[in-house]
Amino acid sequence: MTTRDLDKIFNPDSVAVIGATDRKGALGRGLTANLIKTYEGEAYPVNPNRDKVFGIRTFSSVKEIPNSVALAVIATPAPTVPQIIRECGEVSIPASIIVSAGFRESSPQGEKLEEKIGKIREEYGMRILGPNSLGVMRPSRNLNATISDKISSPGGIAFISQSGALGPSILDWQAGYEIGFSSFVSVGNMLDVDFGDLIDYFGKDPETRTILMHVESIRNPKKFMSAAKGFAKTKPIILEKPGKYPESSKAISSHIGSLPGDDSLYESLFRRSGVVRVEEISDLFSCSEALAYKCLPRGPNLAIITNAGGPGAMATDALLNHEGKLASLSNRTIKKLEKDLAPYTSKSNPIDVSSDANVEDYLNCIGTCLKDEGVDGILIIYAPQGESYPNQLAKALVKISEKSEKPILTCWMGREKVQESRNVLRNGGIPTLNTPEQGVRIFMYMYEYLRNKELLYETPKPLSADNIPLKHQDSQRKYLKTITKRLISENRSVLTEDESKRFLQTYNIPTIGTYVAHTPEKAADLAEKIGFPVALKIRSPNIDRESSTGIAASNLESKTEVKEAFKKIVSRAESQYPEAKVRKVIVRKGIRDVHYELSLGSKKDPRFGSVIFFGRGGIDEKLYHNVTVDFPPLNEVHARRLVERTKVPELLEELDDEPSVRLRSLLEYLARFSQLVIDFPEIKEMELDLAGTKRGLFTVDAQITLDKEGFSVEADPHAHLIIEPYPLKYIQKKKLKDGREVTIRPIKPEDEVSVLKFFDTFSEETRRRRFFVPMKEVTHEDMIRFTNIDYWREMAIVGALEEEEKIIGLGELITEPGEDSGEIAVVMGDPWQGLGLGTKLVESLIEIGKDKHLKKIWGSLQKDNFRMLHICEKLGFQVEAEYPDMIKVVLTVR
Repeated sequence: MTTRDLDKIFNPDSVAVIGATDRKGALGRGLTANLIKTYEGEAYPVNPNRDKVFGIRTFSSVKEIPNSVALAVIATPAPTVPQIIRECGEVSIPASIIVSAGFRESSPQGEKLEEKIGKIREEYGMRILGPNSLGVMRPSRNLNATISDKISSPGGIAFISQSGALGPSILDWQAGYEIGFSSFVSVGNMLDVDFGDLIDYFGKDPETRTILMHVESIRNPKKFMSAAKGFAKTKPIILEKPGKYPESSKAISSHIGSLPGDDSLYESLFRRSGVVRVEEISDLFSCSEALAYKCLPRGPNLAIITNAGGPGAMATDALLNHEGKLASLSNRTIKKLEKDLAPYTSKSNPIDVSSDANVEDYLNCIGTCLKDEGVDGILIIYAPQGESYPNQLAKALVKISEKSEKPILTCWMGREKVQESRNVLRNGGIPTLNTPEQGVRIFMYMYEYLRNKELLYETPKPLSADNIPLKHQDSQRKYLKTITKRLISENRSVLTEDESKRFLQTYNIPTIGTYVAHTPEKAADLAEKIGFPVALKIRSPNIDRESSTGIAASNLESKTEVKEAFKKIVSRAESQYPEAKVRKVIVRKGIRDVHYELSLGSKKDPRFGSVIFFGRGGIDEKLYHNVTVDFPPLNEVHARRLVERTKVPELLEELDDEPSVRLRSLLEYLARFSQLVIDFPEIKEMELDLAGTKRGLFTVDAQITLDKEGFSVEADPHAHLIIEPYPLKYIQKKKLKDGREVTIRPIKPEDEVSVLKFFDTFSEETRRRRFFVPMKEVTHEDMIRFTNIDYWREMAIVGALEEEEKIIGLGELITEPGEDSGEIAVVMGDPWQGLGLGTKLVESLIEIGKDKHLKKIWGSLQKDNFRMLHICEKLGFQVEAEYPDMIKVVLTVR
């Protein structure tokens, strides 16, 4: 089922209202009245107990309706809904909205009813919104399939709410902002249609410019991530999500029927998917207004201009609370302000032009700050006092804003006195906010939106770690897989330190040398060999990492100390853990020159899958709680942003004589660690203690815990990930007709420069045959289309001459969510045409299509593209349609 099926919900040509009634107080009354009064299509009331509703004939069931129905809106008691859904399926009604409550959100019995509905839905291939949904509005069609008696005016905002009760308030709020909706959707329990489906639908909807969401819980983070990443660049997605704390999270679970999950994971999900999370519902509309502004702040440096000291201080507090920065004004700016402003005014940021400032004072100050390279945006605060001139200032600002390349935000404080000037600002495209704090928040949301988009589409620098997994995939990875299977068969889930470090060493993550000794003498000999000081620690599969901290010794300087420590450790362990096997001790090199400690690990979350956490370690971790999380895979950009969200970069600057070198090494370790998490879904948890020294960064201690229950993952090796990783399985070596070896592999964001060079090898004829129209100059934004893809949804492959570091061919397989067919296209650079690469690229795309369970693969070719037509005929494609200049060819895959 595809997002096109949702057209039956938002653009139906006929609707059946099941549970239609005109009885006061009944749920179906409002639904029926709204559809009869405003809906432009056919509306059929269904109620077996009434002949007429609002004077219109009713039907006893959907089976009696003589015409086909596109959408059923159901408002009957919960126990009756499964049978109604079955009847809708029997008469081929493709979509339903279940307004009725009393399902998963209410009781175990309600959950069983919902499961029953789900099975019937799958049987008939229907799309269902709800249950427990307030309904939908589509103002451009005058469709009001909700219980609210107010329909929004048409506009460019799609509002998606998980809270039905919030709906009427949202509609009132929207009216106050004088902005319209393309659609309003209450998702309810999301038995079928969920946030991912709706983002996909409204992402393509020409009526929708912005998507606003009230989110309480996301049941399918992978689907949400994929959909949001696909449209966040072209349409802002702004959401508000409560539940940051256990108390509010518990309140959410009481009415959605499930726990929403750890809020730090939602923060990472939103960041990686490119959406903006706001703090308040009112910020949704203000942020939407601001993101429609023609420019965004390139940095977090805000200049605040005010005629009242108090609001300026309030804005400053809010800015620092939201991790923004007061712009540092240049000497040139300050001198200009000293010249233009009265002596008693404040020339530092925030700039207080004083209560007796006039319009000219404001404009001089604004113009000077806009020219300052250290200013990324301006917040102008106006508090009516003394002589009032808000309209004059507002009109002048509109003219300045039209030419400005930096965002200007305004806060006109008050209500009636400044309402007219607020309208002037808003009509002129300038965001205007109610309070200084809100003005600061909106500025930071604008900056966050830009940062998130950059994170999505920034070209990563290649890391040496990129090649590590490939080198080890055939041998070392299989060896580690064998170890995990053996341990699970032995009913062991916790790996010892030396076993854990073997995984890290395979992925070239530096570790402190770790050895195992059976006797005090052997331990002493090992210590002498690796060099003093050394540390000892009990080695037992029955004693985990935390429990072993009391059964260890460090800073041992002689063989005698090592022997004595060995005996004490073993004796203490046998006493404390009589059932554990404790006859071995780990001997490892001690570290004296530790500059800093870091913490790195991963953990499987039931909903979000494997998560990577990183931050300060040792005592700093307890003092600063400076740990952040993200999802694998991590490339150079993602790893860098993960580190930047901690205090580690500042720590390296303070304590390391080569901070940039150390940071680069750290990013490589994170990328390698990420690949380890990707390759081993068998791993439930990993904990690493890292130590930074002059010699580099080393793993001092490590422990891996296996997931016994989730061990069998042969069907989907990436089921533990919410972001599809780089698909190593599609890499293959092929021979060209001239004998050279070409690597056919999935494209990577790092390939951007190589692909640009590849495009330069096209003749005009090649450009015409591949793109059908003349190509303009290729930009970074264009390259995103080719190199930065979602491997879960689509695939692009390249043919590369690795030794020459050249890309010589490109192939694409494009699919839509839920579709069972995909479009392919291939192109070769002119110097490499006729070498057989086109055939090999198409063959690879066919195999990928089979792997994605597509039924058909198709392509559009120009009629004079004889080479590609020959390749398609040779591989079994059939001509399905012919046009004056084009041919559509189709291959049935299964």
